[in-house]
Amino acid sequence: MKIPSLIYVRPTKFAPRLLILAIAGCLLSSCASVQREAAPAQPDRPEPGKGLVIVYRERHFTGGGVSYKVLDNGTRIGGLPNGAYFVYQAKPGVHTFTAATEATDEKPLTVEAGKTYYIRGEVQMGFFVGRPHLIIVDRQEAVGAIKELHRVKMKP
Repeated sequence: MKIPSLIYVRPTKFAPRLLILAIAGCLLSSCASVQREAAPAQPDRPEPGKGLVIVYRERHFTGGGVSYKVLDNGTRIGGLPNGAYFVYQAKPGVHTFTAATEATDEKPLTVEAGKTYYIRGEVQMGFFVGRPHLIIVDRQEAVGAIKELHRVKMKP
């Protein structure tokens, strides 16, 4: 029985093109939720009555194509592509910061008004997707790393 040509597509002809399109779509969609933002001339400071949380991710080849969202108590506050950081003004109190792809990692943090906190994001390779990992770090470690990164914000 002959298969009509409208239904049957030879895999050898279109498979490479389809694979390239799928990879490009994944890479572009992973960064679609954030955009670059100019770094301020003055260092970021907490707003009155709030604490400042700076979430960053150093540039690494391993997991470089993986971008993930960051949530505070279940509410999305930003996206974290490779080699980027964002700032978040948080109300004082207990917060649970979550990094999420298909896998998640959570870090609890008690935020105090007037203080600045730093969270480093990493990607560890998983079976199908990179697994995000959050680490609370001190100012000294974070400041040197952030100088080499670009600042991002969520798209409106």
